[in-house]
Amino acid sequence: MRRPSIRARLLVWTTFLTTVILVGAGIILYKSVSRTLYQQQDQLLDEAATVVMIEVEVKNGEIYHEWKESLETHPWQVSKTLIQVTDLQSGESVRSAALGEFNLENRHGELGERFFYNLLLPDGSTGRAVGILTLPIIEHAEGNEGFDPKTRPQIFVWAGETKNLQKILNRLQRAFITSGVAVLLLLWVAIWIVISLSSRAVRTISEEVISREGTEIGKPIPVPDNLPSELVILAERFNALLGKIDSSREKDRDFFLNLAHEVRTPLAGVRAEIEQALRKPRENEDYRTRLERALEGTEGLNSLVNRLMKFGSLRRKESSLAVEDVDISALLRRVWNAFGSRIEERRLKVDWKLAEVASIRSDFELLKVVVSNLLENAINYSAEESVIVVKTTMESSTFSLIVENSVDGPVVSSADLEKFFDPFYRTDQIRGQAGNHAGLGLSFSREVIGVLGGTIEVSQVTSDRIAFVVTLTA
Repeated sequence: MRRPSIRARLLVWTTFLTTVILVGAGIILYKSVSRTLYQQQDQLLDEAATVVMIEVEVKNGEIYHEWKESLETHPWQVSKTLIQVTDLQSGESVRSAALGEFNLENRHGELGERFFYNLLLPDGSTGRAVGILTLPIIEHAEGNEGFDPKTRPQIFVWAGETKNLQKILNRLQRAFITSGVAVLLLLWVAIWIVISLSSRAVRTISEEVISREGTEIGKPIPVPDNLPSELVILAERFNALLGKIDSSREKDRDFFLNLAHEVRTPLAGVRAEIEQALRKPRENEDYRTRLERALEGTEGLNSLVNRLMKFGSLRRKESSLAVEDVDISALLRRVWNAFGSRIEERRLKVDWKLAEVASIRSDFELLKVVVSNLLENAINYSAEESVIVVKTTMESSTFSLIVENSVDGPVVSSADLEKFFDPFYRTDQIRGQAGNHAGLGLSFSREVIGVLGGTIEVSQVTSDRIAFVVTLTA
């Protein structure tokens, strides 16, 4: 499916909306001018009709049309003036000579009200007329004139041609169309140029993004000074994403290299034991000893594989929590006792500072993994003959577990402390004496604590002691 481009959409919609707006504005302007011209035409009709209308009089009880005599004294007006007066009661009409037998429409409003309308003239052309319902003038004995409401009302219609007005409107219409088309063409060209120039940066960014393939995936795209501010944010975010992708790829490479090393080491040990056992005949006890060593190596390898599988399952969010009441004190002592031989070997002691907490709500198996990793980490990396402090607290439904141990070596920086949670991370200063361990425990523990809805942090309490602090909602 072909997807529309932003540039094409901008061109089409901007052109379309501009055209609609200009055409609409032109129509409105034309209608406004046309209405103004018609109002002027109507005003002229009204003025002429008002002057002539008073020449409809009552004399000796009869309607007298003095305006006809006035027309006859001006021959040049006879062929142009279109007047029709109709008696509303009798229906009889008196027309000017220019109308002949042609009847104008007797349209009118209330008494004295002007009613303007379009109509067809005798020659078939369009015209404009004003219809007025009026009363004829009556002359009193005193010489005063006025309207007599007792006389018969008359419909006075004055019509005039609109040829000149139509010519003006036609010329105006052609001018509007010509100028409108010219303006539209110029606007379309301007829109095309502006959008093309503005979208050039988008095309450049797109080409740079597409070019990031293979080994160049982490190479940032250039951000020139003239790049629009909206695209600068996008480019910077994309560069940050590229950096994260490149960093993730490097971590994945390190992960698999370290994984290969960690797996190879116990495999090499198992293989060496088996090869030595098969190299020459041995006593049963010697075979048993070597098989036990090989079994110990395979168990370590199996533990490593299981941790890796669980590590991946948590990352993919495929594991679900089985929340239950966990006796944290009992769990701590149980896990500690499981490392009895290692503790005796390194001559370590433990200082229990456990709060009177009956239980907390959590996933027992996952919490056991965290406790095992923290205690094992403390046992393996503590200075020999030192004291490990295990402390628990409960404040406002917030449970905390603190595991503090001494270390050999100089002060560790905050940055190096945070690296303890990186998979396979080790330092020669503190973590070099761990023996045959993959360096996954703390990283895995942070993943598990995140799933359990808590946090795990590390700090250097003194120059020779570090502490891991686990916080959970009880």
